[in-house]
Amino acid sequence: MPYTAQQLSDLQDIRDVLHSYCRAIDDNRPDDVVELFTDDCEYDYGGDLGTFNDKAYAYKFFRAGTDKIYKRSAHYVSNIEVSFNGEDSAETVTYLDAWHEFHEDIDNAWIFGRYVDSFVRTDAGWRICKRQVLTMGQEEWPREVDYMARHVLPPRR
Repeated sequence: MPYTAQQLSDLQDIRDVLHSYCRAIDDNRPDDVVELFTDDCEYDYGGDLGTFNDKAYAYKFFRAGTDKIYKRSAHYVSNIEVSFNGEDSAETVTYLDAWHEFHEDIDNAWIFGRYVDSFVRTDAGWRICKRQVLTMGQEEWPREVDYMARHVLPPRR
């Protein structure tokens, strides 16, 4: 697909948001994590972790995970696909591998999945307005997970 110069710049900006999310999570900076989302963001973690749709709840959610549950984590994203819906909106599918060390005496665990995101351009730059986490696999994860169905996402256009 041929991209305009603006779209090439936007592609990098969107990738930077995805990478910044991982670094902020791993550095235990929930304030910086929530700044990557719109005020009315929708976040669907799947399974019993549920959903939320505002920044105040997002902050509590990320604060609990990065500070109280996990001692350390390492989030890796790859296979980032970006599709533009217009000048100020885009959809992404990003692969995720995330390692976690817990405060409690629980084995280290990995979760494998995809972030399915909707982005919008704001005055502050590109922000995630909707995120769905789809789990593809896990290793020693301490909770039940719902696995995504294969062929659940349409192929990229």
